[in-house]
Amino acid sequence: MQLRAMGWPLKHHGLAGIAAGVGGAAVAGYGLSIGHDAWRFTRRNSGFIIFLLVVIAAAALPFAGMRGLVRGHDRGPVGTLLKTVLGNLFLIAAGAGLCGGVLILTGLAVGPDASVAAVAVAAAMPIAGGAAGLCRGLLERRSRLRAFSVTRANEQFMERTGMRETGGSDITHYDADGTALRFLEAHSDRLVFMAVGQRARRAYIDLGPSGEMLSYSGVVSR
Repeated sequence: MQLRAMGWPLKHHGLAGIAAGVGGAAVAGYGLSIGHDAWRFTRRNSGFIIFLLVVIAAAALPFAGMRGLVRGHDRGPVGTLLKTVLGNLFLIAAGAGLCGGVLILTGLAVGPDASVAAVAVAAAMPIAGGAAGLCRGLLERRSRLRAFSVTRANEQFMERTGMRETGGSDITHYDADGTALRFLEAHSDRLVFMAVGQRARRAYIDLGPSGEMLSYSGVVSR
């Protein structure tokens, strides 16, 4: 009865059910003990945890800001100004502001005679984060800009060839002749479509090495 009161359902009668209930209660008690210990540690070390979070943010925000500035985007003038420039500059400034918070917390924790090493480490966090973000963004920039360029070229290709997307699943596209198509699969050199309602008939879009659309075959025999 006590085990039932603790919330452990005794689905099996007899000794086996009782033993299972006791084992479950012991596991629950162990889990509650761990949670209690974690809560006590958090309360006792809340200042250190806050300090650690501020240090991480002081590096992470400049990393995200510098990366966002240089990695390349496909945005219009307004989006570039608001998101790419101002948004990322705000992240960098926020990281620098948190650096000041790190210095203040260091002074409060260590005292007015805080070591030069501690201050130097705190001040270096946004610089290191920004430098890492700059390197990461520059590494990503070329491939991202190429992908944006290929996407725009493919959109123009579909307009020229009269390919229209439907947003559906049974019929996904119509070609310039009004043929209903269903996209099947993508290969490295072509996209494959099935002509809906036409047995063993396919259509293909040939692709270049970077994924650019080159030509449309029309509906052909499989």
